[in-house]
Amino acid sequence: MKSKQPIDNTWDSKLPFPKFPVWLYILIVAFVSILCYGNSYYGAFVFDDSEAVVNNHDVNLETPVVKIFSHDFWGTRLTNHASHKSYRPLTILSFRFNVWLNNGHLSPKSLHLTNIVLHAVVSCQLLHVYNLFFNGRAPKTSFLAALMFAVHPIHVEVVSGIVGRADLLSACLSLLVFIIYHKTAKVKQINTFTNIIATLFCCILSIMAMLCKEQGLMIMTFCGVYEVIVINKITSLSIMKNMKISKTIRLLKKESLERLFILTAGFCIILYGRWTIMGSPPIFQQIDNPASFLTTPVERFINYSYIYLINIWIMICPVWLCFDWSMGCIPLIHLNAFPKDPRLFIVLGFWIILVLIFYKLLFSKNYDIKQIQMGFLLGLLSFLPASNLMFTVGFVIAERVLYLPSAGFIIIVVLGIRRLCLNHFIKKVVRVCILLLIVVHSIRTYQRSKEWNTELDLFRSALKVCPMNAKVHYNLAKSLADIGHTQEAIDRYKHALLLHPRYDQAMNNLANILKDKNELEEARFLLEKAVTIRNDFAAAWMNLGIVLSAQHEYNKAENAYLTALQHRKSYPHCYFNLGNLYLEMGEKTKALFAWQNATFQQPTHVISWNNMIVLLESIGELKRAENVARTALSILPNEPNLHFNIANILGKIDKFVEAEKHFLAAIKLKHLTAKTVLVALYHSNLGVLYHRWEKYDLAEIHYLQALMIDPNMQKVKNHLALLRKHLSEINQPTLNMKSHQQEKDF
Repeated sequence: MKSKQPIDNTWDSKLPFPKFPVWLYILIVAFVSILCYGNSYYGAFVFDDSEAVVNNHDVNLETPVVKIFSHDFWGTRLTNHASHKSYRPLTILSFRFNVWLNNGHLSPKSLHLTNIVLHAVVSCQLLHVYNLFFNGRAPKTSFLAALMFAVHPIHVEVVSGIVGRADLLSACLSLLVFIIYHKTAKVKQINTFTNIIATLFCCILSIMAMLCKEQGLMIMTFCGVYEVIVINKITSLSIMKNMKISKTIRLLKKESLERLFILTAGFCIILYGRWTIMGSPPIFQQIDNPASFLTTPVERFINYSYIYLINIWIMICPVWLCFDWSMGCIPLIHLNAFPKDPRLFIVLGFWIILVLIFYKLLFSKNYDIKQIQMGFLLGLLSFLPASNLMFTVGFVIAERVLYLPSAGFIIIVVLGIRRLCLNHFIKKVVRVCILLLIVVHSIRTYQRSKEWNTELDLFRSALKVCPMNAKVHYNLAKSLADIGHTQEAIDRYKHALLLHPRYDQAMNNLANILKDKNELEEARFLLEKAVTIRNDFAAAWMNLGIVLSAQHEYNKAENAYLTALQHRKSYPHCYFNLGNLYLEMGEKTKALFAWQNATFQQPTHVISWNNMIVLLESIGELKRAENVARTALSILPNEPNLHFNIANILGKIDKFVEAEKHFLAAIKLKHLTAKTVLVALYHSNLGVLYHRWEKYDLAEIHYLQALMIDPNMQKVKNHLALLRKHLSEINQPTLNMKSHQQEKDF
């Protein structure tokens, strides 16, 4: 034992950079990790951020906290068949914390800053964890590994994408579990009570890590194998000599048996609990993970193996980075393509190398074999939930799931570098290579994080990596449509459909654009095809209803809306459009009922409130319209159109004072109105109120303000002309009296 310590120190000293105090290593790792992601601070909400954060009601502070624990990561009820079953309530709570810090506002800067800081924390934690692997005797090796982790470009998706918070929190808590567990296991004499409490505390932290992201649970398995291999120094040879379970158990210390029992029982209980919460496994489409839908197990195994190989390659050479790897990005390997498809030989070579590595890991007697084993197991166990082996996942490759596995991969690379440094000549070359690697990775990380700042840049960058991925073209088309590049968006949607002819979502979005361009026939064709491909596609049914309504095929439109509502019970936008259809059909009672449903399902659905108020006002039910308006204002007190509509009603029933108050409130809130025409209408109608109220000076002021905003308002010009004529008629007798008096005096 004693002869190995100097060797360890010698190996660490051979690394070609000076030794510094540990606190300086921590500062360098933290500073570099923050510097590389500095421009992420200015990033917007991109890709999955929209669904998981921006449109997720659970992130809103007004949503009761208890609801978070019955919803998945995307805000969908776990019992819903459309749920992805990703249960991460602690991550959602962290988003809410950011919103709370920002006075209730959803700020991307606050969320990005938290991610950057968390990445720095994880990088510094790894500095300590790596050092624990070497019993604190290899600070330079640990520093190099932590620094390489901090700047590795594979982590950009996790740090620059706000949804990556799940991976960051899970990794942070997982590493904390290992640090505490290691400290407990290294105590030479520990009483049973302390041992049990410390291990139970690790289990609780593991649950918290799992509630941030599912991978967090795997740290318990890593602690278990660390206990066996490192703490008890059990090797594959000693297990082979003691094949019976009873004999193998005798190799373990009493304290280790206690910890392993708690870890095993805890892992099984937590896993059962997580499965119970999920209810049923998630349902994914073939486009999400094509390899999982292959019929033969052999073909699935070959394709999974090739995907594992790509994961390893992008960690070695992070040039191919893409936000999405589905839909033809990695073509499937079929057995009938043998021997034409060279990837079959690549997979075969991969498994030959892997078997040799396994053999080396199990039977090698090299000094650093335990550290290599720990690196390998950290990578393998933390990647296992994303491997399709435990359950089917909803992606082909996701760079975010490599966040913690890359920590294991990096320590193996650094151990290889350390061995190379034993040769004096190679050591000089290695010094240059290390510096070059850190600089190149830092630049690549900085450049890649900049691409994650906007959706347009992110999606355009993906075209270079996966030009055959229909989802890339689809997302790029969405971004182009949002900024008004309609024709380019149409071209991208058509290209997506060329690559994947049954891409129903692309059909739906393209149809929406064509509908807005009044190309109704083509829009109808696409939507009918989309609902044929996926009969429960509620959004496509609703949009088909809108198109049919525009073509005056009211009965078919009604049927389309009702079908949409059959597939999605809670669909306020569909109820709103159904109400509009009934209004066109002259069925005002049904229209009111549909809009009521929209506001019941979404109390903030302001357009439905306004439509109800205007319709009730138009049919003379002013009292009922007033009550609806007051209810709406109790929910949306800062909505200018609601103030405007209730002011009109109050003016009609001669409640001038209250009407004036609401008109002025609408004008005060005019900055919340996108259309300047509406602001002009606020002033013009207030002018009419003052006109009727015989406050002529104020009426004239507001008529003029309305015309300043919109000079083409002919009715306002007419009102102003009548007002001035009326004023001149009022003033005329006064003028005649004055001239008569002057004549008399003369």
